[in-house]
Amino acid sequence: MESFSVIRFRRLKEIVLYPYAKVVAPLLIVLIVLPQFIPVIYIFQLDAIIIAVLFAVSLNLLMGYGGMISFGHAAYYSLAAYTTALLFNHHFVSFPLAFAAGPALAALGAAVLGVFVVRTGGHYFLMLTLAFSQLIFAVIYQWYELTKGDDGIAGLFVQGLLGKPINYYYFSLIVVVISLTLIYGVLHSAFGYTLQAIRDNPARVEALGVRVNRYKLLAFVIAGYFAGVAGSLFAFFNGQVSPEVAYWTQSAEPFMSVIIGGINSFFGPVLGAALYQVIGTQLSRVTQHSLLITGVVTLAVGLFFPRGIVGSIAELHIFERGERRSDDNTTADTGISEG
Repeated sequence: MESFSVIRFRRLKEIVLYPYAKVVAPLLIVLIVLPQFIPVIYIFQLDAIIIAVLFAVSLNLLMGYGGMISFGHAAYYSLAAYTTALLFNHHFVSFPLAFAAGPALAALGAAVLGVFVVRTGGHYFLMLTLAFSQLIFAVIYQWYELTKGDDGIAGLFVQGLLGKPINYYYFSLIVVVISLTLIYGVLHSAFGYTLQAIRDNPARVEALGVRVNRYKLLAFVIAGYFAGVAGSLFAFFNGQVSPEVAYWTQSAEPFMSVIIGGINSFFGPVLGAALYQVIGTQLSRVTQHSLLITGVVTLAVGLFFPRGIVGSIAELHIFERGERRSDDNTTADTGISEG
């Protein structure tokens, strides 16, 4: 007779691991093979996309699974980017240590802010996160002695193996895939299911004895950490950091990606971030109004696909499957009555 742990692991593979692998594996093969056959400029674009994907998925952990609408996610992105840049460029810290320090400080910043904001909700939560992000922007912009103000910090180039664009792309891909897998595991753990229950009915969950604010705070810290990972990746990818990485428009990018792809889907922000990056990059080449057009596209998706692209497709699939089951049941009932 199989033990409970064996049965539980089998169910975990069937419900969680297999669906994730079925989506990720083919895409991962394409992302590994494709850079061998495309110009360097498109490798840079692919790198930008996968970094944006991680940034958006980290925000969706808060928005889609925690029900916490944040418009200040760039705070942790910029904290990590500047921490990494300062340590690497001014204190001559090695690349691995500088890279690791960025997300750590981002998580610390998220923990400090989270203690205050998780007690709020709705518009108050959104405005507090936005205010904190703008506070980080103001510090970065005005503290010239440390951050060089609007000049930013340049010269963030890794020497050796990761100095080549294609090698840094593969490094980014490995980091992003590991990060997404960890986030997926968190969301499909007991913690993740409890977080979703809090999103749906916090009063009922609290009545069961669960410390709701503690779960929200932990989700806030996890989201901040992985936003920091994206920020550290961006710093070395871009070769420089400037105050714009902390501005509210930087927070708008993952926010729009989540809305476009689907707020209640893990893979929704993946598609949303890819589309947002591709549309923005291509439009900026032909018009100065790329942000306006991107905003219109986001608005159209919000109006015609309220659950996002992935969410609407999934909802349509469930509806069609329900209709087929209804037709099958009707046919079976008719057959029985005729018999």
